[in-house]
Amino acid sequence: MDSRTAMAATGPDPRAEMLRAAVGLLDDHGPDALQVRKVAAAAGTSTMMVYTHFGGMRGLIAEVAEEGRRQFDAAITVGETDDPVADLITCGTAYRRFAIRRPHLYRLMFGSTSAHGIDAPARNVLTASAGDIEAHYAAFAKLTAVVHRCMTAGRITAAAADDHAAVVSTSAQFWSTIHGYVMLELAGYYGDAVDGGALISVLGRLLANLLVAMGDSPERLAASMVAAGWG
Repeated sequence: MDSRTAMAATGPDPRAEMLRAAVGLLDDHGPDALQVRKVAAAAGTSTMMVYTHFGGMRGLIAEVAEEGRRQFDAAITVGETDDPVADLITCGTAYRRFAIRRPHLYRLMFGSTSAHGIDAPARNVLTASAGDIEAHYAAFAKLTAVVHRCMTAGRITAAAADDHAAVVSTSAQFWSTIHGYVMLELAGYYGDAVDGGALISVLGRLLANLLVAMGDSPERLAASMVAAGWG
C-alpha cells in the first residue's frame, strides 16, 4: 500500500485538520475566534476531539503558537550570499513581512495578545543552549546564524564570535529592534503598515545605527543595505 492509498484509507488527520482550522480562524477573525465550538465546526469534527487531541484550549493555543513559529521560520528563511549584513537586513525584511501579513498569529506567538486569557508559552532564549534554540525557536536560530556570520566576517566586532552567550545577546538586540518597530507599526503609529512608509526612515536607520555601533563601517553598511534592497 503506497502513502496515497494509506491516506485515503485512514482519512485526514483530525489533529492536523483542527490545527489548520484554528490557525485559519485566528488569521481571519482574531483570537476571539479561537473557541472549541468554532474550531471543531471549521475542522468538520466534534468538540470532544479538541479535548482528545489537545487537552482543551490551552493545549490548542500552545500548538497554534508552535505552528505559527514553524511557518514564521519558513517565512524568514532567505538565501545566503557573500554579504552577511545584507542577509541580516533581508531577514529583517522577511520578518516584518510575516508580521504585517499575519498580525493576529504574530501577536499570539510573541505574547502581545492572548486568546480568552490564555497566553502562548515562551522560553528564555538568553539562557538556552544552541540545541534548545534550534529545537524550540528555529527562526531565532537562523538569526543567530546570520549574526555569527557577521561577526566572523568582521562586520560586527563588539562581541566575540566564539562566545555563544555573546552571539545570542547580540542577536536578541536585533530581534528587539525589529520586534519593537513592527509592534508600533501594527498599532498604526507609523502610518499604514501595508504601505510601509517608515520602513527605511525608521527601521532602516535603527538597524544602521545599531550595526555601526557594533563595529561595521558606514561605507560597507551602505553597500549592504543597497544589496538588500534598502538603499
